[in-house]
Amino acid sequence: MDKQPSYLGAFIRHPYNRVALLATGCAAIFASIPFGWPGMALVAVLGLGTEVLAALGIPELPTFKAWADREHHHKLRAERRLRLLAELSDYGDARALASYEQMYRRVQSLYQTASDARSTLTRDDVEKLEDLTVDYLGLCVVNQSLRQRRDAPSEEGVIKRIASLQGQLLNKSMTSDEERQLRSALAEYTEVLNRSRRLATRRSTLEATLISMPDKLEEVYQLVITAPYSSEMGGKLEESLARLRIAEEVAAEFDTAESFDFTPPRASSASPATLGQAARQAAQSVKSRS
Repeated sequence: MDKQPSYLGAFIRHPYNRVALLATGCAAIFASIPFGWPGMALVAVLGLGTEVLAALGIPELPTFKAWADREHHHKLRAERRLRLLAELSDYGDARALASYEQMYRRVQSLYQTASDARSTLTRDDVEKLEDLTVDYLGLCVVNQSLRQRRDAPSEEGVIKRIASLQGQLLNKSMTSDEERQLRSALAEYTEVLNRSRRLATRRSTLEATLISMPDKLEEVYQLVITAPYSSEMGGKLEESLARLRIAEEVAAEFDTAESFDFTPPRASSASPATLGQAARQAAQSVKSRS
């Protein structure tokens, strides 16, 4: 969950407040010309008192909080966009970057349409679409990470290790402690192998999602551009957005890399369920914001 912004800090940094402070400073300078230091001090005290009273009341207003939350969300989205773009550039995924650039241009065009007072498209609707474009970047990063794991020739090695462990268990001369450790390792290897096979199916879903998201956003764009003033556009747009809100659902299907690591398990009394426990880091990194 994103950290809640400081409303007092947002008030201090607000452009209107900065203009007010600048105007107070200019007024104090001009007051010092005929009245000297007392005039400057009087204006400064009045300005400081007004600033304190405003700081006590304005940050608690619901409208101001909504503005501060929106600005905070914009800041986090911009930071996340830059981070994901840098990661995709490191991966060298030019195709994903080109698709995102096309989606970004469409969203900027929709912002212009939303600024038309006659359009039924709202800025909040376009904000949701822009969030989804950043989610698209997150899914592309997840896909590149999974592709690197998929390219590693490791599953075959796990299958050989399982066969080797099964062969060792046929030896009747081993002690009960050795048999227990071998069965524990066999259960862990089997769990890892099953997880990797489930991941292959989920990865196919992710790849299909990455192909369909740009096309679905293009459909939304065409819908708005062809009928920007239609009274029925709200319902149609919400239906399209519902089909697009899949980033978190898809990413939540993927566990961290450790859950699909094919390195030999260490001898331990931990259960296979404990070893196979998965965090949801990928889902958090591309979690859609509403």
